[in-house]
Parts: sequence; structure tokens; C-alpha cells
Amino acid sequence: MDATVAIDLTPEQLQAGLIDGTLNKVALENLLTVNVHENENIDGLVQFFLQYMPGNRTMDEFTQQIREYNNAQICGLIWNANVMAYRCKTCSISPCMSICAQCFQNGNHEGHNYNMFKSQAGGACDCGDSSVMHEFGFCRFHGESRPHPQAVPHDLICCAELLIPHLLKVFIRALRMSAVSGDIVTEQKLLEILNQLSNSGSALQTCITNSLTDRKLYDEFTSDPSINRLYHIEFLNGEYSNLPTTYFLETLMVDSTSDSLIPFDTSLRTMLDEIMMWCVTTHLPEDLVRFLLSLLPDFNFKLSFTETFLRFYGVISQLLVEESHLETSEIPSRLVHISVQLFSSNVIADYVMDKCHLIEVILSCIWRMFVPSTDQDKQDDDDDDDESILKAHPLAITNEDTPVGMVVDVEHQLIVKNVYWPLLSDFVNILSQEKVVLTILENKKYFNFWLRFLTFFQGMNVNERITSHHIEYEPQAYMYAFTIELEISAAAMWCFINHLKADYPEEKLIVIIKQIVMSINDWLESLNFQMDNADHWKLTFHLPLHRYLAMFAYNAIHKFNIDPAAFLPTDNPNMLMNLMFHPLRTIAGYFEVLSNMWLRNGQQVTIQAKTYAKTAFSAAMHDADFFLLQLIACYLEPNLFIETVLKKFHSWLFDSTGRSSLDPNHQIAMLESVLITLCALVGFQPNNASRDSQQIRTEIIGILSVGDRLYSEVEENVPDPSPSSANRKEIETILNEVSDFQTPSVELLGHLHQGKYAIKGVLFQTDYDPLHVIMRSTKRAHFQNSLERFTKYVKHENLFKSDYPIWPPFRMPKYSHAYISKVQRILQSSVLHHFLFLCLNAYSKDKTVTENILYFTIYLLELSLISADKASSVVVETNAEEIGAFKTNDIFQNLCTLFSIGNESESIITLLLKILHKQRSNDFLELINTISARLKAANHNNSSRIGDSYYFLSNVLYLAAQMNAQCRVAIEQEIERLKSQYQQQQKQQQQQPTTTKTSDLTAEQKRQRAKNRQQKLLAEIAQSQKKFITQQNPDDQSMHLGTPPSLGSDPFSMDQAMTTATTASNIPVASEYSVEYECCVCRLTKSDVQSPIGLIGTTCLSLLPSLEFAQLDEYEQQRLSIPSNKITLETYLHLTKQCLIQISEHPYIANHCQNDHYLRSLRIQSCGHSIHVDCLSSYLKALHPNQGAAETALNAILPATVNFRCPLCRQSANTLILLFDHTDYSITHNHQQTASPVERLHQSMVNPSRPKLTRVADERCLLAFLSGLAAKCISFDQLSPDRPLLLPNHQSTKQRAAEFDCGTLRAQLVHEQMFYESANKIDQKSIRKSFYKILHELHHLGYPFYHQQLWQEVTGLLCPITTADVFDPQQTLPPILLRDPLTILFQLLMSTPIHITSDEFDVIVQIVFNIEFFKNLLSILIEQPVPESKDFDFDVDVNSVIKCVEQSRLKEQITYQRAIDDPIGKQLMNKCLDFLKTSSLIKYRLYSKEMPWTTGEEPSPLGLASYLNLNLSLNGLAMPRWFCSEPRAVLSKWLEDFQLTAQRYTTAAKILCLGRPQFHPPVFVDIPSKYGDLFHMYSEYHCEHCNRTSSDTLLCLICGEIYIKRWFPGCCSQQRQRYNQHLARCALPSAVMLDVQTTLTVICLPTSYGYWHSLYLDQHGEEDPKLKRGKTLYLDLKRLAILRTLWLTATFDYQIQNWLSYNSLPIGHLDGLL
Repeated sequence: MDATVAIDLTPEQLQAGLIDGTLNKVALENLLTVNVHENENIDGLVQFFLQYMPGNRTMDEFTQQIREYNNAQICGLIWNANVMAYRCKTCSISPCMSICAQCFQNGNHEGHNYNMFKSQAGGACDCGDSSVMHEFGFCRFHGESRPHPQAVPHDLICCAELLIPHLLKVFIRALRMSAVSGDIVTEQKLLEILNQLSNSGSALQTCITNSLTDRKLYDEFTSDPSINRLYHIEFLNGEYSNLPTTYFLETLMVDSTSDSLIPFDTSLRTMLDEIMMWCVTTHLPEDLVRFLLSLLPDFNFKLSFTETFLRFYGVISQLLVEESHLETSEIPSRLVHISVQLFSSNVIADYVMDKCHLIEVILSCIWRMFVPSTDQDKQDDDDDDDESILKAHPLAITNEDTPVGMVVDVEHQLIVKNVYWPLLSDFVNILSQEKVVLTILENKKYFNFWLRFLTFFQGMNVNERITSHHIEYEPQAYMYAFTIELEISAAAMWCFINHLKADYPEEKLIVIIKQIVMSINDWLESLNFQMDNADHWKLTFHLPLHRYLAMFAYNAIHKFNIDPAAFLPTDNPNMLMNLMFHPLRTIAGYFEVLSNMWLRNGQQVTIQAKTYAKTAFSAAMHDADFFLLQLIACYLEPNLFIETVLKKFHSWLFDSTGRSSLDPNHQIAMLESVLITLCALVGFQPNNASRDSQQIRTEIIGILSVGDRLYSEVEENVPDPSPSSANRKEIETILNEVSDFQTPSVELLGHLHQGKYAIKGVLFQTDYDPLHVIMRSTKRAHFQNSLERFTKYVKHENLFKSDYPIWPPFRMPKYSHAYISKVQRILQSSVLHHFLFLCLNAYSKDKTVTENILYFTIYLLELSLISADKASSVVVETNAEEIGAFKTNDIFQNLCTLFSIGNESESIITLLLKILHKQRSNDFLELINTISARLKAANHNNSSRIGDSYYFLSNVLYLAAQMNAQCRVAIEQEIERLKSQYQQQQKQQQQQPTTTKTSDLTAEQKRQRAKNRQQKLLAEIAQSQKKFITQQNPDDQSMHLGTPPSLGSDPFSMDQAMTTATTASNIPVASEYSVEYECCVCRLTKSDVQSPIGLIGTTCLSLLPSLEFAQLDEYEQQRLSIPSNKITLETYLHLTKQCLIQISEHPYIANHCQNDHYLRSLRIQSCGHSIHVDCLSSYLKALHPNQGAAETALNAILPATVNFRCPLCRQSANTLILLFDHTDYSITHNHQQTASPVERLHQSMVNPSRPKLTRVADERCLLAFLSGLAAKCISFDQLSPDRPLLLPNHQSTKQRAAEFDCGTLRAQLVHEQMFYESANKIDQKSIRKSFYKILHELHHLGYPFYHQQLWQEVTGLLCPITTADVFDPQQTLPPILLRDPLTILFQLLMSTPIHITSDEFDVIVQIVFNIEFFKNLLSILIEQPVPESKDFDFDVDVNSVIKCVEQSRLKEQITYQRAIDDPIGKQLMNKCLDFLKTSSLIKYRLYSKEMPWTTGEEPSPLGLASYLNLNLSLNGLAMPRWFCSEPRAVLSKWLEDFQLTAQRYTTAAKILCLGRPQFHPPVFVDIPSKYGDLFHMYSEYHCEHCNRTSSDTLLCLICGEIYIKRWFPGCCSQQRQRYNQHLARCALPSAVMLDVQTTLTVICLPTSYGYWHSLYLDQHGEEDPKLKRGKTLYLDLKRLAILRTLWLTATFDYQIQNWLSYNSLPIGHLDGLL
């Protein structure tokens, strides 16, 4: 029998044979041949491996079991781009270290400097890798101390070990075939199996990696002809032959002995090599890259993979260039995804540097990218069609005989598309390894190559000043230039410097710096540089070689104490001048830009200048340049140095002609700039030191002196000379020392403030350095702010008394090293002294010269005196006519030297006194007498740096006199001369008084006058605002949501209750107060014109009352037949409404007895500004040119589709709330004023009459207003007469209108009540003023009925029923005790006269309270066991009520009765509390009487009852009070009706009469206290319809559901529909949702949405929008409370100005909002 036919192995037989060693090899070979080698059917292959790989298990069972034996030391989890991961700088060894969320949560990073970040190119978890991070940062599942499982059983893994090599062979065949056919389905399905195996743990990963790196296995695979035929080796040969060849740069190869080029080795030795080749040729497919990276936890494989990767690195770099012409390419991000996993490990980097030419590979590829063809490149003779990335340098002086240097074209596509970035990023990455850095520094070939490469970026992006016209097109290439220098050049520089330890040989460091100096000289020679011929109007901000020189020199001086003369050409002034030329030009150009000299070049030059000096980058740019200038100034001849600086700053004062080509404004600005630069050269310490605590302290104080700052603002603005070492914990420590933390706060109107740090005031006196502030400020306003804050502190502490401006307290210089202190040499310069003389003369004569110039000049004079040697008198060696007028460098002699200027002879001393006279002419004589007296004192030393101009001017005189006798004599003589001259002038002025002309005033005096006028204008505006507020709030207490302390916190006493009850007012509503509203457009009042006037308001449909909820106990659940322990108010009222319908048998009668229209009604608010109807019409016509549309909108008083903004406060509005008073309508008084309140009310019901508006226009506007409100709340077809409800005698529209009126008014009170019950105590004023009284009157005017039958039923007073009532007398209504008392209250208020007195209101409340009282008494007697007579602590007819309960048989329906320990009286008051709250709010809003209810606290029932003047018993209970002669008959009628109804409708009556649950205002769903927990719970949503996962998620804080952003394209149609359905439920008035990816709160309306603040703050009380900083965020309960308040009060439109449409918004909108 043929064995190949007869034997057919099953998976079970295969496993058994492998275990016991009895496997038939022929059967196995047959199995593999048929199912693997000869099988190219993808489904069959997949099925075979899934069936045979696990043995006698399923694949899922197999992977689950083998995962239990995972012994991987490193996590190695792979993620793609846009995935959140963590980076801990405390734990990291490599700056690229990252860990997954699970490892972070399983580790201990408490107190570490970590952050959560969104991966840009993908990554892998380094947890467990001791070469990348410290072991204390490992989670408990990785590293050496991880749990070690047992070895994998052989029977579990034997089949996989056998088949994995064959699976890899099949996968390689699929790669070969797909490369030719383009079909990737096969390889994808096989790759899924490989990924499944790799993700199953270390055991299977080892099997895979061993097969991938087995050379013998690959040799057998590729050498067997039969296998080659089956596996299509011809496809491999064809692709391999087309691989491009990359060559090493011959100058880098240490062992290179010939001129021949050395190619990269791309030979194929293993399966890994071939897979890598296919991976590269197919442009690094993401799935394949992820599979290979998932195997990196195997260290041996990681070494092999790194070797293979470097061998193909050149091919990848060429692919980068080839794809640069495409719009987008994934190769850069995927290349970085691979390389960052390999080069972050110091062990791997050290290995491949020795074995695989790591440095040579990367540098060669970088060079070939920028210099693709050379004379020695013999392999590529074809010309490149693309434009070269290098171009002739714009700064070069062209010479036909000499080639000029080259520079990178920053507009080239390789730069614009960041094609270079992966290669240079890899180079910077390997520089994080110390051994690599030291190898490069100590090998001249490597470091010279890098310096040569940096030469291509030296002086890139040159700007040339435009003076004739404004630039038409502003290039954006500058951003690429800054990216290159900061992320490549500077990043590499910090890596070099950080690895220079204290034990590094000094001689090697000196050699390195000399190499940099030589590179700069070579660069200058390539430009044919000549200082005299250089173009002074060309500007570049990019000098990487100079910055390398500055930073290496700084570290050589401060860290190694090396004399700069050892590496600088100090004996060659010309070379020093050449070294300083370009940094000086850059600094001068920076000030030129700030002086607006480059305006015609556009905004892009300004951005470049500000980026150059931006504190985050200044250490590598601005400060490096400045330090280099300081260093050169230490060794260059002072006069030569000062002359060069002055010329570069275009100082016209120094010009012999006294003329300048600059604009006058530019002259003054540049004069100030050069003074600042000179001061800074001596007194400013650049921040070049890594982690210097004193320098950080100075930076922080400077930042805080400008203004209070967030922690992130402080951290961002502290220059970090070494970002890669950035454990910035010391910032927080120093910040706590120098500042006070201001906790996050919430303003009265809901405006939020984040936590900020404010400088401690005493530091203004001791540490504030204005020179440091001005050097860090790109806006002069910042410096001015700090100076104003300093002045405020000085005056507050009485440190200096003066009516004149306080000068900046410039500090005496402190130098970080003795070598740098030599910079003071420039102060002893005759050129400088002459320049200061000219500055003083200019200030004394030119009014355009500001005082800023003066105090910088005085500061330089003071420093010159302090640094002077009293014994020195050095004569100027060079030509004095060319350099300056002074003949010596001696400051003391120069102070006294006189010059003829016009008709006067002036010296520095005379000019100082002349300036003092100019500033203080009023008390000049007194001042010079003081100076004269102090000159005679022995010691004039005054160390204080706080003073005004006189203080510092006199200090210079005192200092000069003290240090030099000649100066003392000159000062005394000049003072005596000025005394006599001044006295003569005083006599002449007394004889002929003159007035000061404005033209004679100094600039400072003019500013003071302008400031006084400004303060006067601001005071007038403040007075106007105060007047407006007074008009809007005539009684300031009416805005308070609280009461005096006696009623707010202490228990309400009986004495207080009785006192309050006896002080009832009889003043009607209309005469309480009268406000004269003024139109915000025409500024006329209502009485000035005939046009109606109204308040500008907003209306929005609100479902908030329906969301009120109650927690039900077991008894309430049983009574209401509700299975849940939570019920909403909407559900409860629906249940009671059904009961009323069952009893009345008509829905309209049920609506009459229980009006729940307020559950879905309008919330009406106003900003408080008013406008005439005619003015509004004109305003709308201006907004909407279509006049017809504007008139239509106005006729309906603004329906829902019309929105506009208040002309005054610009807040959104959509309605006009009409304003009428008693002069606008006629009122007929049919009752006597001497009658009692109840008599007056009864008379008004017997003879009902409603006020009539006297003007037809007013009547039309009122009808339009009410109709407009109704249209916004319910559809017109519900009000249409074509669909009437069968009501007796009346149309349905009137009944619905009455329900709408009462429901709308009640809705306003319910929203206000929710605010009272939910707001914090700090919210003592409403978010918006309530306009309930105005709405009450408007709805009263339009109310269609008089409830006469109801009046008779509740009072017992006979009242004839007219047709004006809702129902005729024959209509049967539900018992009064089963109706809603508050519905009855509103119906009675609408039936009484429009202006009733407060005591008449109290009577109506008392009448309705009687119903509330007995209704709740019935509830108590039914729910509880029958109490004894002693339990009743009040005097009412209890027996009748008990009898009624017994005869109703409702008690028999209660299976469980609960006993309550509280007295019945207390229970009654608690059950009446809701009624008392609403009634009190009505009275408070109608009569503005202080109410005993504080926000955030539960009010006392007794206090509210007393406030309403209810009948109080002696024991403090509110009791019924009757106003008829037969109260027992009225009560009996109520009880009888109730009893009959209860007997007939037992179930309905039981639900209606039993106690209403206690409902609470709506709340948000519970959310985690840490944002990280919330993020991991809700950051993704998987759509079941389109089967896609989206991270653009929103968490609704109302319903707790997750939704996808409707405005994002990733949201499918089903999700959009789901989102819209959600808006219908939660977006009335607004849906409050949390944007999970940004931490911000999104307020969603039906048609638009807007972003609010974040609920989560970090430990510094600061938001983190879009998780940019990634710090741990904590839920801020105060913000959550204010958010809920804004939600309940529907006032988000006041907080959010930018509302965005769902449809018209571009995707990138969020960046602008944040």
C-alpha cells in the first residue's frame, strides 16, 4: 500500500507522535507537502495552521493556556500613532522612554515627573528594559523581580515549534507573490496568525525569533531547487537585483585605505533579512512593522534585527527621497517607529556602534540626502532632475574666481516635507548614549564631519530688508529653519554638552572648541567675508556654529575652569571681530525688528525675531549669541568693541554729521536698543547653565514680576538649556519659595479662574531685576507691567516717597565666573563715555527722547564709576577724532571735560544738573542745596536701588565726588553757578509771571496729564455703570438669594415669626418701586416716545423640571407600583395625571386640576437692557437687509428662528419682553379701599374685570408676544380652532392658553427653586436677575378666564358663576383635595386684579394652604397607624378627617404602614414645604421682600410660613384659617367629595392622596475623580453599525451615555441619528457633555455647540486642554458645582461667546478655540 495515500495525520495524532517520538516522518512530510508546500490557497493554509498549530485544542484555548507561561522581562506592547501612553522623566534613562497605560498603572510613579502623551508615530512599551529606564519604574509584571512562571510543557508547544518555521516560509512566499501581483490578502491573513502567536507570550516569540535568525534554516530554504520552484524564488531574485545601492561616506571610514566606495551590505542570510527586504521595498507596511517590533522583547532577536535594519538603512533613506514628491508618505513615521525602539537602548547602541558601523551608517545617509552626488560618486552618472537642496549662500560676496559657500534651501521639498527628519532624529537619538557622544567628540573625522554638515545650516533663511514697498507674499519657510536648528542642531549640541563630565580631559575639550573656531573661519572664507563689505541689511537668525562655540566655551569656563585664551584667538583682534560680527548683527537685527524697522517685510520677520528670543528657545539661540559677545568683549579692545556695537545699531548720535538715514521714530527706538544692549553686556547673565538653581530663580522672579502666571506658563518661559535632561522638579520647589499660590476661583457670574502664582512682594525689593525682564520681553508692555507692579509695591510699603515716577531698580552686576567679569572693561571706554555724554545732551534738548533712555544712560554711568580704577588715567591710543571726543578712558576726567555745544559748554556733570533742573524746576533750588550739603558728608554710600530720577542722578554725582576730588570740585562749582543763575531767573519770573505752554512740557509731564484725563474718564464711565445697575436693581437686596443672619442660619424663633407676621405691608405691587427704562439705542425712556418698549431677552425650551428625581423606599415603590428605586418628576406626574383622567373621565379636566405644563416650558431671561419696538425694527433691518423678513420677525415679536445680539452688551437674544405699567392700561376699582383684603378679593371675583391696554399698538404687541412664546413651546396645530377639544362653552385654544400662562410662570419659579436648592452658599446673587414680576403681569393681561367656581369652592363664599369661568356649574370636577394646590394658587392669582397688595396675596396663599394642609393630613392618616388624640398638637377638626379616612377604605389598601417618630405637626410642615417654597418665591419676586431662604440650605417651614403671614399656632405650626361663616361646611364638603371618589376610584385616589415623594433638582452622573481613569474608560467607542472604533468621544453628564462627535467625519449616519435623538432628550435647554480627548466641557444645543472650561485641573489648579502637558488631572468640585448651576439656570450663552454650527464648521476648529 502506498504510505502517502494511506497515512493521514490528524492534529491529535501529530501531537501524540511529537510527544512520544513515534511520529511517522513519511506521514509528516506528506502532510506538509500537501497542505503547505504545494498549497497556495489562502483559506486552506489558514485553516491548516489554525487546526494543527494548537494540537488537540482550539486556537483560542491554545493561546490562552500558553500565555500563562509568559516569562517576558520586557513588556514590548506595540501601539500606533494617536494612542495615549506615558513617559516618566524620573524613571527614564533614554529621553525616548515610554510605557503603556497598563504598566504605568501597575507601577509606582507617585511623586515622579511624568506625563501622558499622544504618540505621534507609534511606539512600544519599555517597561522591564533596564537599558532604557530605571528598575524602580518597572511594573510588578516586568523586570528581573517579575513573577517567574514554570517552563512551558512540551506537549503544549510541540506542534507550534514544528509548524512555525513552515508558517514563516509560507509567509515569505506570500510576500514574494504579493510584490509581483499586488495581492496582499494572503500575507495579511497569515500575518494575523503570526501576530496572534507573537501576542501569546515569550514562549512562542522565541520559536518565531529562532526561526527568523537561523541561517542554516534559510540556507536550506533557498538552496533546494524543488522548494525554490514552489516558493517562487525567481520573484525574490528579480526584486533583489533592483535594490538601490548605498555607499558609506569614505571620509568617515576609519579603516578605508583606498579610494573605492564601500557599499552597504544588503545580502540575505536569514528569513529576517528577506522579510526586512520586502518590508523596505513595500514602504514599511504598518502591520508588518508592528509584527517585527512585537518580537523585540527577545534580546537576541533585538540585536539581530538592529543589525539587519542598519544594513538596509541606506535603502530606506533613498526611499525617503524618492517619495518626497508625494503629497503624503508614511515612511518617515514608520521609520522612526522602528529606530526609536532600537537606538534608545545603550546596550544595543554600544553593540551596533562597534559591530555594525552605527555612526558611519547614519552620518553617511544624512550626507547623501543633502549632497546626493559628488565627484567621487561613480555609480550615479545621471543628472538629478530635482532642484538641489543646497544653493549659493546669500551672505556670500560673489567672486568669479572663487566658489562661494553653500547653504540649505529651506523651501526645498526635502525640508518642507521633513524628509530629513527621521535620519537626523535617529542621529540625535543615538547621541543620548554617552559612549556614542564621546566617540564622535574624540574622533576628529566624526566631529569635523558634523561641523561641516552644520555649515549647510549656518546663515540659512536670510531676510533682506525692504524699504520701498510692502512685501506681497510672506514666505513661511522660516518655521522650517527654526525646526532644523532647534530639533537637530541644538538638540545634538545639548547631547554633546551633557555628556561632558567633570573628569573629561581639558586638552580634548580645548581641541574640540578650536575645531569649532576653525569651522567658523572656514565658513567665513567660503563667503569671501570682509567686514567692511558686508551687507548690513541682511539678517539671519540661524548661526548654529557660533552657538556651538558659545555653549562649549561656556562649559569649558564654568565646568572646567579653562582660560578662554586657551581656545580663542585673543591675540588676533581681526579674528575676534570676525567671530562676533554675525551674532552682533543678529542681535542688532532683533532690536531692529522690535523697533518696527522691518515692517515692510511682513509679519513673518516679527515672528522670527520673537521666536529667536522666546524664552523656551533662548538658551540655544539668543542667550548663546549674547554670551559669545560678552566673551569676546572680555578680550577685544574696549573702544573698538563699543564702536562696532554702536555702528551695528545705527547710532546717529555717534555719527560725525549728527544725521541718520533712519526714520526719527526708528532713531529713538534704536538708541534705546543700543543702551539696553550695552547695559545687558555688563549686567545681564544669559541662561546657559544646565540646571543652575540661582539662574532658574532669577528667571521665575522675572516672569512673575510681569504678572500672575499659571504653572505651565512659568515652566514654559523658564529657559531650559538642556531639554533632554528635563527633570524640572526644581522649578516647582523654587516657585513655592518665591510666590504665593492663588487657588482656582469662581466669580459671581460663573467666570472661572485657574490656579495662579503671584510673586511675593518682598522680592520686588530684594530680587527684582528689570534688566533681566526687559531682555526676556519681546513686548515693551511686559516690562512696563513689571515696573508698574514694582511701583505699586514700593508705594504700598512706603519704601520711597515721591510724586514722580519710580525708576527701575537696576541691580549691580554679579558674574558667574571671574573670566566673564572682564566684560566690565568696556565700561572704561572713551567711546562709551562720549556716547553717554551725547545721550544726556539729547535728552536735555530733544523732547522726543524718552526717560527710558535717560535711566539706561545713568545706569551705565553708575557702572562705569563703580568699575573705574581711581589711579588709572589711560590715554586713548587710537585716533580720537574717529572714535570719540574724549582723550582718555578715565571716566572721572571725562566727567569733567567740557565741550562746546552751540553757545554753551557742557560736560557730563553739567548735563546731569541741567536734566535735574528740567525735571524738577519747581524745587530745583532745594534739591541742589541738598546735594551740596551731602557732598560735604564723609560717606555717601547708599545701597538702596529704589528711587526716582533725582535719587539716581544725585547718586551718580555723590559717587563721582566720593571717588575723585576733581569731580567733587567740578560738581560744587557747577552747583554754585546754577544757584546764582536760578535765583536770578526766579526774580525775573516773579516780576513777569508766565504760563506754561503745552509745547514746553516734557514727554513725562504730557503722559501725566493724559493719565489724569484717562482716570477722570474712567471715573465717569464707572459712575454711569453704577447708575445702570441701580436702575436694574432698585433694591439691592432683591438680587440676594439669602437673608440677614438672623433668618439665614439660626433657628427661626417664635418671636421672630410673630414680629414678621405683624409687619405685613398693604402696598400694591405697582407702587413698590418704579423703574424708568432707557432704550439702549436711542437713549430715550418709555415716557419720551410713543413706541412700546421691552427688555431684550432669551427664551429656550427647558426639560429640566422633568428631570427632577426622587429616591423611593420600599413602601413608595409598592404604593406607586414602580420597580425602580428612582423616579423622575415627569414619570410621577404622568402617573397622577392618569389617575385624574380616570376620575374625571376627561383629559382637559385633568389638565385643569394638575397643570404640568411647566415640565416642558420656556425659560425666559434677560440681560436687563431695554429697547423700543421701533428701534428694534431698525436694528433688525440693519442686521437683515431684507426688510420684509425683518418686519415679519418683528410682528411676531421675534419667533424662534430670529436671533440677534443686544446692541449694548452683545449677549445673545431672541425675544422682546414687553414693559407695561399702570399708565398703559385702565383699571376699574369696584371695591372700597377700607374693606378687608378678603372682602376686596371677593368683590373682584363677584364683579370681574381685567385691565385693558389703552393703545392698540400695545394690545397688538402683547398678543404677538404671548403668541410667540406659545409658538416656541408648542406647535400651532395644537392651538388651532380646527382641532378643538370638546370643552363646554369654550374653545380649546383658551383652555390651552390658560394652561400655558400658568405653566410658563410656574416654570420660571421651578428653575429658580432648583437654583436655590443646588447652588452653593457663595452664590448669593442670581446668575441673571429674575423678571418674574414683569412676566406675571404680561400673562395676567392675556389670561382668558376668571375662576369664580373655584373661588367659591375653596373659600365657601358665594360667588355667581358667569360665562367668564372655565366650566359651567354643572360640570363635575375631581375633589378639591385630590387636585394640585399650586395649580389652584396660580389660577386664583390670574383671576384676581392685576395689582393686588401683599396682604391680599397672603390671603390667597392662606386659602390655598388650607387645601394643602388637609391633603397632607389625609396622607399621614392613611399611611400611618391611627394616632391617639394626644399626638395631635394642633387644633383642627381631626375627627372628621379620621372618619373620612375610615369610610374611604383606603387604609385597607395599604398592606404596609410605616411608623414615623416625628410628631404629626412636624410631618405636616415638612410635607407642606414645597408649597411654602413656591409661594414664598412668588411673594419675593412680586413684592421684593426679604425671604428667609439662603441658597444651598434647606429653609425652615416655620420661617416661610411666617414670611407668608400664615395662621401660626402657639406651638409654631402653620394652621388653616377660614374666611367664611361656615368653615365646617366647607371642610365637610371637601371630605365628602374625597370619600365618594375614593370609594369609587380606590387605586387612583390612593396614589393621589398619599404623600408625594421628595424630589431633588437634576444632578450629573458620577464621574471619576482622576481624569486618567475617565480617559481609559471612555476614550474609545465601537460602533456596532459600521464596525469602526472612534476616539472622538463625548460623555453626556446628564444621561451618562457615550456618543461620537456629530461634527466629525468619522461619525457614521447611524451615530449621527443617535446623537440627534440624544439632543432631543438632553439638549433642552442644553446637553452638557465631556470631550474625552480634550478634557473640555461641550455644551450642545439642537443646532450648535460651544466649548466651556475643563472640570479637571492638575495639582497646580490648571487646565490641560487637549492633554498637551499630560499631567495627572483631578476633578474640581467647585467647577462641577458651577457647571451644574449654569445648566440649571440655562445661562451658558452668557459664558460662551463662540457658538459653532454642526454643519459649517471645519475640522480643525478646535485648535483655534484652545
